[in-house]
Amino acid sequence: AVVSTQSTGKKDSNMTSAQQIERLHKPGAKYLNLNPFYVLQVDPDATEDEVKKQYRRLSILLHPDKNPDNRDQATVAFEAVNKANLMLKEAETVKKFKMIMEEAKNRVLKMMENKRRIAKSKNLPPPIEDPTKFSHLVNVMASKQLADYEIRIGDKEKKDAQEKKRETDLAEECSKRLKKMEDDKKKWEDSREERVATWKDFQFKGEKKKKKKHMLGTYRPPKPRLEEKPSQQ
Repeated sequence: AVVSTQSTGKKDSNMTSAQQIERLHKPGAKYLNLNPFYVLQVDPDATEDEVKKQYRRLSILLHPDKNPDNRDQATVAFEAVNKANLMLKEAETVKKFKMIMEEAKNRVLKMMENKRRIAKSKNLPPPIEDPTKFSHLVNVMASKQLADYEIRIGDKEKKDAQEKKRETDLAEECSKRLKKMEDDKKKWEDSREERVATWKDFQFKGEKKKKKKHMLGTYRPPKPRLEEKPSQQ
């Protein structure tokens, strides 16, 4: 069985534009609006024609041009209705949300059963079961499930983004190092002729200096000749 909201359908159909805008902006709307059935105010078992009819009614009520005094909020609400309508056009999405709503319904029923059991154990009258409140609790429970899912997805996306950034940074760092190595290699190769010329010049100067030193070390000045004394007769 699926959750029915027919008990609140008449009330919802009488809501004004301002009331619909307020509904889609009230506290918790960020997660409540993740549920397309809640946004469009249709049952999970609503037919395609019923969804289309409700979408047209809400899109007219919430169109920004129809709400010039509250254009900004009307725009946000109008976009939420459009998004919900698109979601319910996808069979897999509808199936997923029906399962979520069914699980939410079962949780609420279990909660209500526990309350009845507690009341009976304390000899208290059973709690009043208000269909409107029941429908609201189911939507809230479903929204909590969707919120948890969105948070997990958000955390995963954030983690993936951080990992991707780390990999990108690492790749850029490796690329920079490789480019530096290539630049250094090119500079080394480009300076080869200059280094060879410098080495040859150094060798030439060294040989010249060595030769000069050798020449200075082997030179012996001639000994002075002594004047001959005249012989005595």
